[in-house]
Amino acid sequence: MKRISFLLCTVILAGFVSCRKDAAPNPGTGRSSEKTDQIDIAEKLTSGKHTLEFSSPNRGSGQQDCLVNSIFPTSNLSSNPDLAASAWTYQGTFGIARDFFKFPGISYLPAGTTINAATLYFYGLAPGTAVANNTGNSFYPGSPYNPFGDNAGWVKRVTGPWEENTITWSNQPGTTSLNQAGVAASTSQWDYNTTVNVTALVQDIVNSGQNYGFSLQQQVESYYRNLNFAGHRHSDPARWPKLTITFTIP
Repeated sequence: MKRISFLLCTVILAGFVSCRKDAAPNPGTGRSSEKTDQIDIAEKLTSGKHTLEFSSPNRGSGQQDCLVNSIFPTSNLSSNPDLAASAWTYQGTFGIARDFFKFPGISYLPAGTTINAATLYFYGLAPGTAVANNTGNSFYPGSPYNPFGDNAGWVKRVTGPWEENTITWSNQPGTTSLNQAGVAASTSQWDYNTTVNVTALVQDIVNSGQNYGFSLQQQVESYYRNLNFAGHRHSDPARWPKLTITFTIP
């Protein structure tokens, strides 16, 4: 087979600490969105029902994501802009790829918060822009890989710490299948957008008091299966992953 090739500084807010990596200016102002974000979040960390959206281009969420691949067990692949899950062959050698991603803003939600709804938005890649797997999604009408099965995925809760600049296949943290959320199989080779209901997963994160994020994996990790989305390093911010949470604080 062909080779496949929250803008928040450290802030103490209502007793919660989060760290921001990349500053994102408010659209049209050219200034940091940090002050706006802090005020917005502070206003919503009060009793009642609220909705927050975490997405790097709009809120500077400090989002992280990184691919790991069994073919490169000790290599950190944070330079890869895709968010992908696959089971493929690389120059004849079988490899499994998973992605780890997190929204640090979840850590702002206090203990006792009820998650009413949480939706994760994934946005597909345009033709010819995939880096993790340049064939695009493996499952769609007419795909030569359909006989191998669909490419449905899981979003799982991560149970240990990691950082996008140091994570590798060999040191990847554990995940749990408890309340794992299904990602529907792709319907097109490119530009496949989808949403995932992660309400229970976000509730589990809040209840645990530890936000280690999520992992995207193939439901069946045997070849030839590939599911490709844009990560937060993609050149088009409109394609970056987004998480919307509606919650109630007692």
